[in-house]
Amino acid sequence: MPQPHTTHDRSQRAFPPPAIALAALLTISLITGCADDLQAPTDNAQTPELPAVELPGPGGDAVSFVANGAFYSAAVDATGDDWVYLDLDTQTQVDPEDPEASAAWDIALQGSDIRLNGGTSGAPPSGKEVVVYPDKTDAGTVYPWESVVGAPPPTAVDYVTDDSDPITGGFVSDYVMTTQPEADSQANPATGEGDYGWFHYSGFVAGSVVTARTNVAYVVRSVECRYFKLRMTGYTNADGERGHPQFDLLEIPGTACNDDADGVVPLGAASFSPTADGQRGDVDATAEDAWVYIDLGNALQVEPVNPGDDATWDLAFKRTDIQLNGGASGTATAALHDMAGADWSTVVTVPADAEWHEDTDDALAFVTYPPAENTGTAACGNINGDFGWYYYSGFCDDGDGVHHISPRDVVYVVRDRQGLFFKFRMLSYYDDAGSSAHPSFEFAPLN
Repeated sequence: MPQPHTTHDRSQRAFPPPAIALAALLTISLITGCADDLQAPTDNAQTPELPAVELPGPGGDAVSFVANGAFYSAAVDATGDDWVYLDLDTQTQVDPEDPEASAAWDIALQGSDIRLNGGTSGAPPSGKEVVVYPDKTDAGTVYPWESVVGAPPPTAVDYVTDDSDPITGGFVSDYVMTTQPEADSQANPATGEGDYGWFHYSGFVAGSVVTARTNVAYVVRSVECRYFKLRMTGYTNADGERGHPQFDLLEIPGTACNDDADGVVPLGAASFSPTADGQRGDVDATAEDAWVYIDLGNALQVEPVNPGDDATWDLAFKRTDIQLNGGASGTATAALHDMAGADWSTVVTVPADAEWHEDTDDALAFVTYPPAENTGTAACGNINGDFGWYYYSGFCDDGDGVHHISPRDVVYVVRDRQGLFFKFRMLSYYDDAGSSAHPSFEFAPLN
């Protein structure tokens, strides 16, 4: 069985994620809207519960948090030999007994280094690895941090964590926040001058000055699967003393974390109504950990006991994902043939040259075919593009809002589990109220 993500929802794509540079963010007023109360309909929103403590949090001996308008600012004394461990959710300094196996902290600071509680730096036993999405705009610009109102979905961008030990004998360590995003000014091998993730280093000849890169920002996912936008703002305190990193922080909505992706949605999540030549289906596919299974021939929802080895269903819906009961998703022979730009009314028979596609371990056929025509543009943050049956607008408003899912102009021929054929097309991803993850589709039998 493939293990599609439950995200915004570019899951099971058959090609690598786009580049992470979002050069045109300065022109966008709302970025990454992943909550239902934003301007555009969005997908898979997570509205975190408020922290148990009143913010700004208590900080600790080596860190303080203050309210700074709409966000919070932190100042850390990282001059000591010990790491300063922080819980971002509560804005608290913590002292884990065994940091490499503790869920009490999210990030840790020491000098200019920043560790994440994930990868080679930590393995929280009762939570998620801490990951970050490192981002930057063009050199010489200021990152539009205030405009970021939600976390990009994990299948649209790359979230990363610490994946190697510190470099010994070098100018800096190679934790992910000191290596990503990529440098605008490559390091001078003789002096060390250059960019290192969140900061620029002047080199020892120029006094070893560390300054925050103003065109860089991060989205951080905490151990508790909560998302924060974070930007580093400085490295010296008011007295000019080094080793005092400062950053701004604000919690934002993001994609929920789920471990069980193979549940079955109970009956009542799909309805059908007649069309001129077939049926229309409307599905509540909002569940993040379960699928809505459909029997096309009988136009009804079913509840397979063992979906991976069950001959009662043809298609299954979850968010933007659509499974076929064939290939890696099931033991039947369901498959599809895609026809981009075809006229629905003229498709009355199965094409003689039909090319059939099943789900594979790496990709669902419905989110892979037809191949992408749009594969990302700088103006849309390089994360817009085609994903099989739908187009995702990314950071652009192509007429329906940012982060909008739009069905592509494609007619599918679906071969069901019994060898019957249907023409099939997606109609929408939103219900009449504008709520996402409510796909509708039309299908009709073919000769």
